[in-house]
Amino acid sequence: MAPPAIRCSMVVLALSVAGARAPAQWLDPDACVTCPDKRIHFAAGVGLDLLARGPWVAKPFHDHAWKRVLMTATVAASWEMLDALQARREGKAGRPGYGFGPLDFAATVAGAATAEALQALGRKIVRRRSAASR
Repeated sequence: MAPPAIRCSMVVLALSVAGARAPAQWLDPDACVTCPDKRIHFAAGVGLDLLARGPWVAKPFHDHAWKRVLMTATVAASWEMLDALQARREGKAGRPGYGFGPLDFAATVAGAATAEALQALGRKIVRRRSAASR
């Protein structure tokens, strides 16, 4: 009987040899930051953030900006994961435009954060104007 360390090494070696090739099977290698699809993801982030303010979302889930951005990030990650699963099913995973796109996800979250920042800035300006008119 072989010592435990050797048995463990043999199992690890067998699994690593038998395993499927893993690099970039899920990730979208698209690195274009200014392409139209990134602008669409940015706009989707703004839209999702605005939708998160609606009455269809429970008040405790949308009473703070970070919660709305987190909700948008959750939806964006889910969408990208579904895209990765579809690309995997079609055999297109790992090609530009197919798979989980980290830049697509980041663009969506940036859109939501921008919407929150613009709303906070607008609120600040309105408060200053109303205080100055008194």
